[in-house]
Amino acid sequence: MHTLVSGTLAALIPSAGGTLSNQLRDHTERVIVRLRDPYFRVMLTQLTSNDWSEVLEEESLPLRERLAIAFQFLDDKALSSYLRRTTDRARTSGDIEGLIIAGLTPTGMDILQGYVDRTGDVQTAAILAAHASPAKFVDLRAERWLDTYRDLLDGLKLFHHRVAFDIERGQILQDAMQNGDLAPFEWAPKQILIRCNYCSKPMNPVMDGAQRGRVSAAVFENNNKTH
Repeated sequence: MHTLVSGTLAALIPSAGGTLSNQLRDHTERVIVRLRDPYFRVMLTQLTSNDWSEVLEEESLPLRERLAIAFQFLDDKALSSYLRRTTDRARTSGDIEGLIIAGLTPTGMDILQGYVDRTGDVQTAAILAAHASPAKFVDLRAERWLDTYRDLLDGLKLFHHRVAFDIERGQILQDAMQNGDLAPFEWAPKQILIRCNYCSKPMNPVMDGAQRGRVSAAVFENNNKTH
């Protein structure tokens, strides 16, 4: 196969950019169909058609390499159109590589939803979504992935991993609040609540003198009733 490709290249390269004979074009197309290596296919395709748009439709090439070709050889209008088509295709197929274009945006969440539907990999979706929601925007799907992933870790008794995940997510939210990207809020509910033994009302961590006096009097009266 390499011998066949090398012979075809030797015939194509002198004619690159010019008009190919019908016989050479037909021969090259037959060789392209037989090739399994995508790099050989795109090389012969470009030399035959002199059109990069056909090369960019070779989905067996990694998206990052197709993007490199698009950024180098397409004009602005054709590039914008290609990026939109590729993003729509990634959203439909759940191709997580589409995040290279969309990023962690609402469109990126659509791609992640398709990825979860296709693979069931909620771990990847939760870890990525933790960087976006609600630090950049609120997405209910992201919150569901996060809750599902935390429940999964708890169910597998991987409590240390779940706690580490919560701590890292808390740091992301804290950084967002410090940078002004997110309004301050308590994202984790309080785990310990102190109540008055007499009236069962919550006790604030910091109380003024009047509050302390009322609580002390209530405790004193309750102790007297007990004894």
